[in-house]
Amino acid sequence: MGDPPQNRPAPAASGTLAKTPFVHLLIYAIEKRLSGTIEVIAPDKRTAAVLFAAGEPAKARASEPVSYLGQVLVDLGHLSPSALELSLDELADIRLNDELLHGQLLLTKGLVEPHELEAGLREQLARRLRYIAAMPAETTYAYYDRFDVLQGWGGDALRGVDPLSMLWGLLRESALRGHIDAALGRVSTSSLRIAKAANLRRLGLGPEEQQAIELLRVRPLTVSEFPRVSGLPEHDARLLAYLLLITKQVDVISSGHSLRPSSPARPSMSPGGSPSVAPGGSPSIAPGARPSIAPGGSPSIQPKTPVPPSPRTAISKSLFPPGASRSKPPPGMTFDLSERWTAIVDRARTIDRADYFNMLELARDATREDAEAAFFALAKKWHPDRLPAELTPVRDACSRVFSRMSEAHATLVDDEKRTRYMRLLADGSGSPEMQETVARVVEGATDFQKAEVCFKRNDLEQAESLCRKAVRLDGTQPDYSAMLAWLISLKRENQTAEKVAECIQMLDRAVQMSDRCEKAYFYRGMLNKRVGRLESAIRDFRRALELNPQNIDAAREVRLHNMRGGPRRSSTPPIAATRSTLAPKAGKADEKAGILGRFFKK
Repeated sequence: MGDPPQNRPAPAASGTLAKTPFVHLLIYAIEKRLSGTIEVIAPDKRTAAVLFAAGEPAKARASEPVSYLGQVLVDLGHLSPSALELSLDELADIRLNDELLHGQLLLTKGLVEPHELEAGLREQLARRLRYIAAMPAETTYAYYDRFDVLQGWGGDALRGVDPLSMLWGLLRESALRGHIDAALGRVSTSSLRIAKAANLRRLGLGPEEQQAIELLRVRPLTVSEFPRVSGLPEHDARLLAYLLLITKQVDVISSGHSLRPSSPARPSMSPGGSPSVAPGGSPSIAPGARPSIAPGGSPSIQPKTPVPPSPRTAISKSLFPPGASRSKPPPGMTFDLSERWTAIVDRARTIDRADYFNMLELARDATREDAEAAFFALAKKWHPDRLPAELTPVRDACSRVFSRMSEAHATLVDDEKRTRYMRLLADGSGSPEMQETVARVVEGATDFQKAEVCFKRNDLEQAESLCRKAVRLDGTQPDYSAMLAWLISLKRENQTAEKVAECIQMLDRAVQMSDRCEKAYFYRGMLNKRVGRLESAIRDFRRALELNPQNIDAAREVRLHNMRGGPRRSSTPPIAATRSTLAPKAGKADEKAGILGRFFKK
């Protein structure tokens, strides 16, 4: 298809649709504003290619006859079947001497209007993308950066089509159940809420999906609540939640910080029997208390006589004074109980790093029957209700271990869940700790995206706060550190040479993380320029421009340098720029960063 293989450069990235579904490749292309071609090859030798222009698909071609333009126009009601037949006969005669495109002929003959032809080309492209998305998981892909595999085929593609409106149709065609379950599983204990910066119109959803999404504006909903109240079939509701997640249209709210005034409160008891307190500081309902709705709509708790502590709680308090550590058994405990105490504490510390097979002490090829037998054998030892009274202080730790074992058992004895889990295990995400790490990465990427939005709005204080949070959640991303350094440098109190040097050191570390971090080079160039290190500044600007030829600000700095005839050494340091002069113009097209940006690194 297209150019002979010997004329192509080496692919910049490659992989399989099993690891990186086609929908994820499209989102990656949008975020990185890719210009180049993705070519896919199915196991049955079917091939297809998609040309991207600044992140948007512009042309798509398949080796099989998929979505002819004339039939698409008929399906859309813009062309009659008889007119299609006549135009195809005329086109066949013309092509004996001229390579005229069908759309050009239809437009010339006045059989379609320009806007009808554009709608047909858009739908034709969408159908071909759906065809690619439905290819088997074993399909391989290769991305050729800034190379047009489809050169000479079809019309000139000067600009692409926004693919966000096509994603819903693509997801419904794709076999992504494992990816969907894994992604929703990572946020299963959190709630989803429509983000303030969401642009839902671009998704091109139908009325039913739009009505379901409006529920997330009213109040946050968990992944399990959303299908129940959305009015959609469960599969469609989960698919819609997944779409909102991967396109970053929703905020993920940790269960410890979310409030759901309209949902009924439920009692939550600690193992000792006393009312538990949520991480955010709000007490849960004590046993027997009835929620009442306050005038503002939020549930309030009616006073109730305190419940006396249970015998287990009393034992726990008598063994340990306030602030004492429970990692070691108390003095005077028997050897057997001390051994069991230590085993419980040690296992609770490491259980989240184990995969489900290790939790149940099984080999990877263990059968369903093996998992059943192993779990029931372990339950005799690890069920918290079987603990003697002396071990009550470590009951929570034992409950944690048993909860993980129950989770492992439920997964390994269910064929469908086990199949999905084996995919996660193969990708290195089989342990709860790794899944938590992925969740932190997702949260960090979301905060960084919000920081970019605030940055463009010149809300620098909020941008810095979000950027600091993103760095704390995922300190491996050079873009996060680079933007944080730049935001710090914009503060009025940080205009001194000493403070600028500290910010440059932060940018040096970002460059050490990745020598392809465009932001780090550009911001370091700006700071080097601020302190009069013009030669270093121009090197950074040129490197930023090399990494992203569309960086208008870097191009301007290089152009001004060339107009001045090269670097000039100033005898006096330049005047420190004010905060307003250093703030970027609103709408600057910065490179998007996030967890999806890691897909090509697999």
